[in-house]
Amino acid sequence: MTAPAPAEVPLDGDGWRFRGFLGDGWRWARLGEPQPAWLPGRVPGSVVDDLRRAGELPDPQVGRNSLAAEWVATRHWAYVRTFKADPAWRPGRVELRFEGLDPAARLFLNGRPLGRHAGMFVPASREIGARLRDGENVLAVVLEPAPESEPQVGDTRRVRVHRSRMAYGWDFCPRLLHQGIWDAVALRVTGPVRLDDLWIRPTLAADGSARIAARAQLDVAELATVGARLELTLDGSRVGGASTTATAPIGRSALELGFELPDAGRWWPNGAGDQPLYRARVELSADGELSDVRETSFGIRSVEWLPNEGAPSGAAPHTLRVNGRRTWIRGWNWVPVDLSYGVPHRERAEHLVDLARRAGANLLRVWGGGLIEREAFYAACDRAGIMVWQEFAQSSSGIVSQPSRAPSWRRLLEREAAAIVPRRRNHPSLVAWCGGNELALPDGTPCDDGEPALAALGEVVRELDPDRAWFPTSPTGTGELHGPWEHQGLGRHEAHHDALAPTLHSEFGVEGAATAATIEATVPAGRREPIDRANPEWAHRGEWWINVPLLRATFGDAIDGEDLLRASRYLQASGLAYAVDANARRAWRTSGALPWQLNEPFANAFCTSAVDGYGRPKPAWAAVAESYRDLALSARFPTQAWGGRARFEAEVWVASRLPRPLEGELRVAGATMDGVPLADERRTVRVPADASARLGEAAWALDDVGNAPFLLLLSLADGDGVQVADRRYLFSAGVDLGSLLRQPPTDVAAERDGDGADTWRLRLHNRGSHAALLLRIEDARPIPAPGWAIPAEDLVTLLPGEERTLAVAWRDVPPAERRLTVRGWNTAEIVVG
Repeated sequence: MTAPAPAEVPLDGDGWRFRGFLGDGWRWARLGEPQPAWLPGRVPGSVVDDLRRAGELPDPQVGRNSLAAEWVATRHWAYVRTFKADPAWRPGRVELRFEGLDPAARLFLNGRPLGRHAGMFVPASREIGARLRDGENVLAVVLEPAPESEPQVGDTRRVRVHRSRMAYGWDFCPRLLHQGIWDAVALRVTGPVRLDDLWIRPTLAADGSARIAARAQLDVAELATVGARLELTLDGSRVGGASTTATAPIGRSALELGFELPDAGRWWPNGAGDQPLYRARVELSADGELSDVRETSFGIRSVEWLPNEGAPSGAAPHTLRVNGRRTWIRGWNWVPVDLSYGVPHRERAEHLVDLARRAGANLLRVWGGGLIEREAFYAACDRAGIMVWQEFAQSSSGIVSQPSRAPSWRRLLEREAAAIVPRRRNHPSLVAWCGGNELALPDGTPCDDGEPALAALGEVVRELDPDRAWFPTSPTGTGELHGPWEHQGLGRHEAHHDALAPTLHSEFGVEGAATAATIEATVPAGRREPIDRANPEWAHRGEWWINVPLLRATFGDAIDGEDLLRASRYLQASGLAYAVDANARRAWRTSGALPWQLNEPFANAFCTSAVDGYGRPKPAWAAVAESYRDLALSARFPTQAWGGRARFEAEVWVASRLPRPLEGELRVAGATMDGVPLADERRTVRVPADASARLGEAAWALDDVGNAPFLLLLSLADGDGVQVADRRYLFSAGVDLGSLLRQPPTDVAAERDGDGADTWRLRLHNRGSHAALLLRIEDARPIPAPGWAIPAEDLVTLLPGEERTLAVAWRDVPPAERRLTVRGWNTAEIVVG
């Protein structure tokens, strides 16, 4: 009998119904029948989100509504859907595959059990061909209550479930335990020989060619002569292939194919080159009949981790070399997109990866308290040139951060890693695996492979993905550094970051308030005062990061309301940029910076994230993007407030990621808020290739400034006089930054300059006689609204008479709905549409 054509039948979408049960009440439900009276559900998804969509729960992102949802995780939740079996599937094999069930589930087909599955990161696979009935079939999934585990403050030794720790309560999200069919569901129809895994392992040669090795993992139900044909395409055009024939025994076995690819297109990190993605397709035949087909994309590149220059003895290698070129790590830390992480949020995830790309980042560290990220995330990173450091779902716990040494925990991690690693190893973006976040012995010493759990994970990585780096934990110990996560205060912040000397600063941050639109959408009106930790609304939305005492010490005791919020955003932006620049000035003793954190899974009011819970960039995002330019000027200085000092003094530095040196002219200038020059010097400088260098200094007397603000203006022109880099810094000549809030108003005009399809050119003109301070360009639409506005610059200060044209990109926003607001600290709000 002829085998069926291979096919994949997705079971995702809105065709599911669900309801909750106390205890074992689900056993009395008729799970073998359709359930029209149940609530509508969606897969992939989460129980909490489905309850919200059905009107059974208020939006957990608003107010303190998440507290009203905590009961959900104590119940069983049954999900049911129907599907029709195609008679053409016979006599083939039909596999039911769940990519992600969280936390554990019992599976049923037509009322008959298919067994229990545990492990949210491990697919559940069942052969169901013999159990299908003609016509309509009923699939049921009973999700178990979420198991207890450790929140942020606890003991890691008590953790016995390999799942997202964040959901148990963290500093950037409340406790809201997840349940759901959180990844794709599909039926796979094949002949007797199934291709269970396809691993493409390219090896670059010195002459630019590559050896393409493909390893196919077979699952054979009947003894057959197996034919395998590999075809490689790039941008739809065939570039190579191979074929082979073998007699495959019943059961599991491997089959290998390979060929040489001349002139291989290399995959480069963001900013270093292109990201060509090849497509591999393998067709399997059994006794001459097509039995299965599998496709995957991959990239060709070489990645090495080398010792850092001047690194202390025992330091892990943290200098990346990609395709033979040293690559300074310009990164971010990444956390799940949503606390209800089963909801796909594909658009938001791609938007966040795109924000990392636009900021000049080339690596995301997927933090160990979150997820083994999904296929869609990795595909977006592949396209964007964003490398990925993936941690297993383990993290510190505040009290004790050592993993359990129980043999059962080791076996669990080993078993799950064996399923996780092959699912991600084809992605060129993946450059490192890590055992977890901040795992340490009780005395604070970072854990290593001497810990049984980490040894087990390391062994699996070395066996199944030997071309990737393995780090037992982050930080690894000598050299690598985490922290601090708060602004250290005037003068202390700069001194602290200038004194550090890590090999890799892989986690550090500064706290700041969310965008005004997010606060308006999530903190109920009438409950927004006072802004402090004593207010339960604010405490629920980022209690750890409400930095009112710091703000009053920095801007004066009277600061409050909107002034306090925007001062917090400014301090986060300037403080985070200074920390990033300090790391860049140490290249290559320090090989990279990864601020904590790019995004957040919950719409906090205060947080260390640079992008708030609805995907809207805070000023910190643009500030770090400025530091991540291929040519980035920076200033090293002792403080932002110069009260009591007779002279302003700063060092001027450049960080170059260009492959060749540059001769040019550096301009160093200073100006008062009225535009009066304090200094204006030009000098010829040489910028070295792919290195950081001190270019000189800025210095002038402060006698005539009083206690007012003033500006440091830096710019660099190439040999043709074309400006290739610029930077400006805002300071106060007083003892604090309070004078920034007391500037006289000025008049700014804003208008669109041209009608780009998805990019606006926004021309700003300060028509007044005083500087316009810290202009924000924001999406004028209230939340929720589809898509995002992405200004290339933020907190822009314009001198009297100055004009500046900025780019604003629109993503997924209908043209008729595009509107911006422009407002500074001493200007009226302008709406541009």
